Amino acid sequence: MKITIDGVEYEAKMKIRIGDRVFFSDTAVGLIDEIKWMNWAANSDTDAEDYIAIQAETMKTMWKKKLKLPKGDTEARAIAMFEAINAIGGWKFEREV
Repeated sequence: MKITIDGVEYEAKMKIRIGDRVFFSDTAVGLIDEIKWMNWAANSDTDAEDYIAIQAETMKTMWKKKLKLPKGDTEARAIAMFEAINAIGGWKFEREV
């Protein structure tokens, strides 16, 4: 997908909108690296699996929903996390398939 920011065009495979901010990357793990600073429980040492666990706990406590994650690699788990949060209206997630 093509994304234009401040008149500059970028190519990315995934995009997430959180409020009025848009983040993009070629991977879901890359998106996590872009947004993890926004979560009070994450820090610069938080890796993608840690962030997924933080979001799973947030879904459980705030939305009373269980984050269903596939067994497998971190990228697949990150995509599932973004899709689940998108499904409940938390963030707007788009990706090329």
